[in-house]
Amino acid sequence: MTEQLSRIRNIGRRLPQQAGWALVDQALFGVSNFLANTLMARWLEPAEYGAFAVGWMILLIGFQLQNPLITEPLAVYTPNRFRLAPHIYQQQVVQLHWLLTGAASLVFLVLAWFQSNPTFMGLYLGLAVALPFVQYAMLARRICYANLIPRLSALGGLIYLPLFVLSALALHQVAFLNAFTAMVVMGLTSLFSGYWVMYLWKRGSNRGAAPSPIKHFGVWFSMFRKVLHYHWRYGRWGLPASLLWVLVSSLPYIFLVRLHGLESVAGLRVLENTLAPVNSFLSAFNSLMLPAFARASTAAALEGMVWRYVFFFSTMGVLAWLLMSWLHEPIFNVLYGANYQGISHYLLWFALIPIFTWFGEVFFSAFRALEQPRWIAWLYIVASIFIGVVGFMLIDRAGLQGAVVAILATQALLAVLALVIWMRLGRRFKRR
Repeated sequence: MTEQLSRIRNIGRRLPQQAGWALVDQALFGVSNFLANTLMARWLEPAEYGAFAVGWMILLIGFQLQNPLITEPLAVYTPNRFRLAPHIYQQQVVQLHWLLTGAASLVFLVLAWFQSNPTFMGLYLGLAVALPFVQYAMLARRICYANLIPRLSALGGLIYLPLFVLSALALHQVAFLNAFTAMVVMGLTSLFSGYWVMYLWKRGSNRGAAPSPIKHFGVWFSMFRKVLHYHWRYGRWGLPASLLWVLVSSLPYIFLVRLHGLESVAGLRVLENTLAPVNSFLSAFNSLMLPAFARASTAAALEGMVWRYVFFFSTMGVLAWLLMSWLHEPIFNVLYGANYQGISHYLLWFALIPIFTWFGEVFFSAFRALEQPRWIAWLYIVASIFIGVVGFMLIDRAGLQGAVVAILATQALLAVLALVIWMRLGRRFKRR
């Protein structure tokens, strides 16, 4: 008992430092993604940047499909079911990652083979390279957070940022920057940064290595099957929720590219990129939220944390909206020059989205920590129907403006429904 109390006190003393490293890490990660989209928007023609935006959305979709099967269970199970051998467990999760993303790369190669449009052929080839490596770097970051050592994740961001910017600049100087080369650069720089994070994590842990699938296949397969069992047990509801998130997030892009062309897709991506610093800042706290919720010892402790996060995210969201509404024209002028000035006024509405998004994300994380992701799936079913019907009509009639209204309305609907479920059922959830 004394040892447990000492461990809890040590964690409590380390939390401010961990939050500081998480902010640094998320700042580096957010700046990297922000610069990637900003530079592409300045350097590429709108149609070419629209193709890049489609690839970016596919990378986000890939992460969302991997998230319920790999990264979310990792955050929940590391301090619980696999707490006696977390490092061996996490190494096997990395092996699971390579199996899934390797299969996805083969799918992209097949898609590229059947493309007649050179732009989309290059895009799919770039995704075949980028997807496994970008998600590998993301998984490395999540392992750092699961072990409460976000400083290693920050190191990965410190490596990735200059490598990507310098590589993209070099390609731009020789006039060889396009959707394909941008995706390849993202993938290779992610692989390098992710490798160094994992190398330092393994060197610093010294707590055993996972059995080799070649030398000790029987032992490896027995452990791997156990990992698959628990991850699928969690992901059987989390995966439908993520698939529905994919549907909700990608439908505006699909409707825009079909009804109004790649230029309108570029406009939507520019608006999302402008909000990236806000989302990156809040995501730093979100990365610590799920592990903290999973460690809550009582229902009362979880309830208190939930409402503190709700207050924090709501306050930060409102402040960000006030700032961006006031400075929307100068912001677009600094970031994109003469490009996209005609859509800067949409930021007055689009900047409301983080308020609802992060408000709802608090309750989503609480559902995940309680191993109740099925509620998230049901919420996204409602949201996908809403944006599929109402969103299509808005985008068909008003193009980019309709997409802005549709996305804002969908996030507001999700936030309100998540609050209702938590108020009525959240306190009755039981841990398994």
